[in-house]
Amino acid sequence: MSKLYLFGIGGTGSRVIKSLTMLLASGVDCGVDTIVPIIIDRDLSNKDLSRTKLLIENYISVSKIAETKQRNKFFKTRIKLLNDDLCLQLMDNTQNFGDFIGKSTMNQENQALVDMLFSKDILQMDMTVGFQGNPNIGSVVLNQFDNNEMFKAFANDFNAGDSIFIISSIFGGTGASGFPLLRKTLQTPNVKDADGNSLSNWGLVNNAYIGAISVLPYFNVGSASDESMVNSDTFIDKSRAALSYYKTEDKKLDALYYIADKQTSTYEHHKGGDAQKNNAHFVELAAALAVLDFVNPKKRNKNTLRDKDGKIKQTVYREFGIQKDASEINFATLADETKTLLVNPLSRFLLFRNYMKLVFDKQYKHQPYAHNRFTRDFRKKDVVQKLEAVQEQFHEWLTEMENQTHKFAPFNITSNKALDYIKGDISCIRSKNILCNNWAIIDNELNLQIRKIDKSLENEKIFIELFFRMSESLIGYKN
Repeated sequence: MSKLYLFGIGGTGSRVIKSLTMLLASGVDCGVDTIVPIIIDRDLSNKDLSRTKLLIENYISVSKIAETKQRNKFFKTRIKLLNDDLCLQLMDNTQNFGDFIGKSTMNQENQALVDMLFSKDILQMDMTVGFQGNPNIGSVVLNQFDNNEMFKAFANDFNAGDSIFIISSIFGGTGASGFPLLRKTLQTPNVKDADGNSLSNWGLVNNAYIGAISVLPYFNVGSASDESMVNSDTFIDKSRAALSYYKTEDKKLDALYYIADKQTSTYEHHKGGDAQKNNAHFVELAAALAVLDFVNPKKRNKNTLRDKDGKIKQTVYREFGIQKDASEINFATLADETKTLLVNPLSRFLLFRNYMKLVFDKQYKHQPYAHNRFTRDFRKKDVVQKLEAVQEQFHEWLTEMENQTHKFAPFNITSNKALDYIKGDISCIRSKNILCNNWAIIDNELNLQIRKIDKSLENEKIFIELFFRMSESLIGYKN
């Protein structure tokens, strides 16, 4: 079974992994059997990270009961956590940078040198909320990946045929510094742990297919209401500086993806912690598509250029584009390849969510498909509640993207109609029963599909299989 080890660095890394998880929940095709997400962030209390962590925990629970041997694609791709944890926690918990480098223990001459290199504000900067847009600080603090229990677990778990992908932003502190450091560590031969023992399977890691996406500015932040050092006026300059350095990554990555957005939203300014909760953005969804593009087996020869000895001949560079530059993106705005990937899964999963939210409690008692299977107690089961939690997170994700300055609005998100909720000039609804209308169409299809499912399966498996078959029967976009 092939695995993709997905490193998400900083807040952008967390948000892109969240978008990828939403796509996988909806059944978007993935070129690997298992995704292993690993988030690297100094600020472990930020809301972007905690929301992603909750989503993944719920996803893992639901995917265990999703029937994947039949037709169902919801939650089909497995998500696995190393050591039952999402985060690679750095060993040092020093709060400010001056303490981290041990300034107080230095002799007078070295202290004077440090004062020349770093301002007083930098030396006293609170690093528990990240590096506040200072990649020079991040490059010092983050240089400890290999001395970590999760990193050892990663090496132990790595097998031939597995691949690696790194997600980071280029305009902040954590992502811009963490990406090149992590790439260098992954390709350094004979890495050893703190006890001097070689990490197992490290040769496989060194030679694995490796891709990355570097996210350029796609939002701004307002004026700081606290002592934050982040200033969005510097985002472009920091990106230019980082890009000039990233030239050295050529021939060290199989594929490097870039994405940005000039139609920027402005977020409230928070330096980190629980207040850092950025609304989902289409750029993060598109960045998640880069992950799927990289592991697509049909694109392996396009995305990886290696010689006969398996060495990278050159890095493939890719960008993401839409059909036309509009303030509102819907399915019709997307290129054909992206539409083919997204229309059916997102539309089907939203239909599943809408039925559960708007109709299920009113209808199930009277429907043959639910008879003696999906009673009131069924909905109280922990895994069913987690399924519905993912559905609500999915709906929230769509709503947040619709509320951006550059909107992604493929649906009439507040519609209470069964099949009248997909925007864009595309044809994907195929209603088979002209005698039914609105939610009766859904009930009728559920009653038809329940007859085709193996009744020896557990009720939870039958439930997810049933709703996938219903949505597949009624929604079928084809280019």
